[in-house]
Formats: sequence, C-alpha cells, structure tokens
Amino acid sequence: MSALIETRGLGWAYAPLTDGGSPVVALSDVDLAVEPGRFVGVVGPTGAGKSTLCMALAGVIPELADGDMAGEVLVAGRSTHDVSVADLSAHVGYVQQDPESQLFCASVEDELAFPLEQRGVDPRLIDRRIDETLALVGMEGMRSRVPTSLSGGQMQRVAIAAALVAEPDILVLDEPTAALDPDGRREVFAVLDRLRAARRLTVVMAEQHTRYLASSCDRIVVLDGGRVLRDADPAVFVREAPLLARLGVAAPEPDPVLRVSDTADETPADPAIRIEGLTHRYAGAAPGEPAALDDVSLTVPRGAFVGLVGRNGSGKTTLARHLNGLLRPTAGRVVVDGIDTADRPVNALAAHVGYAFQNPDHQIFCASTRDEIAFGARSLGRSEAWVDATTERLMETFGLTRFADVSPATLGYGDRRLVALASVLAMDAPILVLDEPTAGLDQRLAARLLDAVDAANAEGTTVVMISHDMHAVAAHCTHLLRLDAGRVAQWGELRSGSRDASPRPADRRETHGR
Repeated sequence: MSALIETRGLGWAYAPLTDGGSPVVALSDVDLAVEPGRFVGVVGPTGAGKSTLCMALAGVIPELADGDMAGEVLVAGRSTHDVSVADLSAHVGYVQQDPESQLFCASVEDELAFPLEQRGVDPRLIDRRIDETLALVGMEGMRSRVPTSLSGGQMQRVAIAAALVAEPDILVLDEPTAALDPDGRREVFAVLDRLRAARRLTVVMAEQHTRYLASSCDRIVVLDGGRVLRDADPAVFVREAPLLARLGVAAPEPDPVLRVSDTADETPADPAIRIEGLTHRYAGAAPGEPAALDDVSLTVPRGAFVGLVGRNGSGKTTLARHLNGLLRPTAGRVVVDGIDTADRPVNALAAHVGYAFQNPDHQIFCASTRDEIAFGARSLGRSEAWVDATTERLMETFGLTRFADVSPATLGYGDRRLVALASVLAMDAPILVLDEPTAGLDQRLAARLLDAVDAANAEGTTVVMISHDMHAVAAHCTHLLRLDAGRVAQWGELRSGSRDASPRPADRRETHGR
C-alpha cells in the first residue's frame, strides 16, 4: 500500500534565538511513511520535536515558519515545498497545540463555517454539518458563543471540530487533549474511532496522555532530540517501558479514583480563602443561560494544596479568577488572606495571590527571561539583592539559565510555561493559583514544576491548582474541590493519593528583605 504521508530525511532548524546565535535544531533526518487509514501516535519528551513534525505534515513548515528545512515531506503525493498551506488544507485538518492561536472568528458557528465556505460547500448543507460536528465533540448549543469566551478545554473542542467539519482525509493533531478533562479525552478518542470505522481517515497525533493511544493507535513513533528512536506497534509501551519512563513519557494507565472526607463544617480560625455564596454571571450571557458559578461556598485552610477539578466549562477558571480580583462576584463575597477582593484592585492583590495562567502567553511580556521572572517580585518592592538571588535560583531550578538573556516569547511551549510559573513563584505570595500548570508537559518536566510548587507549599504557601491530570492531583494535593455546572460537587481533604493529606504548616511568612 502506498503511503499517504511520507517524510524523507526531514530536518528543520529554527532561526537563532539571539543575534549571532546558532540555529535551533528541532528535527534531524526523520523518515516516516503513513499509509491511508492508519492512526499514528507520536510521543516523546517536551521539546523532542513533536509539534515541529506536526507543523511539517500540515505544511506550516516550510511556508509559514522562520527556519531552514532539509529533506522532503509528501502529503497525498504532493511535496509541501510546492503546495500552499491553503491548498494542502483541502486534504489535511490541523489542530495546533494552543487552540486559541487558531480561533479567529466572532462565533463558534463562524469558525466551523469558514473552512466549508472556502471549499464551496452548498450553504444548505453547512448548517447541518456544523450541528453534526459540534455534537461529535460535545459542544451542542454553543454555536453563538465567542470562541475566546470559552474555557480552554471548550476552545480545544472547537478547534477539533473546525478541523473535522470539512471531512479531511488526514487529521494532524498536536496535543489535542491537553486542555480536556478525563471524560473529554475519552470522548475525543471515541470520536476518532467512530470516524475511522466509517471512512478511511488517517490520523497523526502528538500526545502526552498515552492511555488511549495504546488502544486506538496502529503505530507509536517515539521522538527524542528531533530524531526517531522507535517506530513500533503500541506494545512498545510495555516492551520499552524503562526507555519511555526515562524520556518522561507517561505510562498508559487509568486515572486514580479520588475520594475526600467531608470538611464542609470545618471552619479554620484563620483561613487562607473564604468564599461565601459566590455567584458569577458573565456580561452578555444569553437570557436563561446558567450562571458560570452558582452559590459556591467553602473555606480553604492555610497551607492546603487544593486540586480544583471538573469538566471543561464547569467554572474552574471562573472561580480561580475571583481569587486575585480578575473577576468580581455578581453575588456573594471572596476573602483571600483576610482581604475582600471586591475592595481591592488586581495590582493590590498581587502581593497576596500569585496567579499562573493556563496560557503562558497571557502573562509573558518582558524582553528577557531574567527580567520576566524578576518583574513581579521587583514590582512588589522586594529588595534588589533578594530579587536577583531568587531569579537566579528559579532559573537554575527550571533549567532556564541558558535562556536568561533570551526573549521568553521565542521559547518553546514547555519552557514558556516554566518561565511563567517561575515569575509567579518569585513573587513569594502566601497564596498561589495555578491554571493547568502541567498541560502539554512530559512527566519529567511536570515533576520538576510540581516539585517546586511542593517546596513552596511545604513552607506554608496555600496552593490552588486547576488540573485535569488526576495522577498529579492524587500525588500532590491535600484537598479536592470538584465543580459541576458552576456548583460544588465535592469538597474535602483527599483520602486517596501518595502524600499525606494534612495541610502544610503556615509558618514561613518571613520578610525576605522586602
């Protein structure tokens, strides 16, 4: 059977990060052949070249990226050197690692209509195709929503729907489930399985969550350092388990069951966070649309490490953004570190609540990595000696020293996430809020990040971590808060997990030269 996708000696080097620097090699001598109807999973550590390979298969490389390409990529018999991305998109649906970067229309409906209109689909069929595709990804009733008003996971579903709606021959998916809850991940693979059973759809998927790759894929390609280490059947997860563990590739294991004790009646004398009857409705919400948060009440003890979980769109990020004043309650109140957030601007709350966004690009803006990490702490009036020492320590902890004078905006996705977290940790606030900090990271990099958070928590920092990684929640969190449709579905101390469920002592509030 002839290959539908073929790479011959594929290499790619990005332009240097600094003037006079060396090109950044992302792929080297990659040879792959993918037959029609196959499902190929691509795994490897963060920075292995997975996203670059996906971009090459979609034609983004070499047409739209800054760098030098070696070798050749053939898609449906045509070289990507000779065909535009627009023409190639007639055959290839592509979902980027960051869905927000590819959503540009005013509504979900327009996002899905756009590729159909570009292909001249009969307008009488477009409405039906949009409804069918939104139903496939569990986004019924969302046609009129502005994509950027959705949660990260919902945006991910829209991006997948936009790739599916034109019924391409090939789907190239770069971490398509990174922002999805466990049920959402299962549903995406179920959709792909149904589509492949109905027609000869070819899928190439780069993915950190390997549970469903093992059962859905025909082949697994292992990348490291831009090279193919293994090209094998899914049993490679068993045969090569030690190798994959060293690379930080997760084993295809089911999620742990998280259980809590009921702490609803416990009232700490000096809580880190107190939420009373919190309700939030977004401006412009359709009449009759449920509140994003509906009468949420709970008290978080100091030194707790809270795992905030729930389905995409359940209100997790909405709740988190009330903790530092980015959102204000429609009703109820939120008190953090003894301060009512309704009475203080965001900049005044920054000394009390550090917030790391789900998308690191929402908070990165400085000209160098060193300045980015130091900015928040310096703005809070920390002494220059303390800021310098803390910045150097965090760059060393996260392996960012080599990027000290490099613009963080030019770094890879994983490194940008580390810079964003380091900048928040450097502020040394008593409360730390993390929105999906490990999404898209390999296990080694995620462990390094969470070890740093554990160290802060052990010194008394109260942590609230939004996460769809139930293994990380079980291993690191002391408390679990599960939201469902804007309401508290579960709250209490974690009784399942590998670490003690007692809050950390809240005794570390030192001056640190402030």
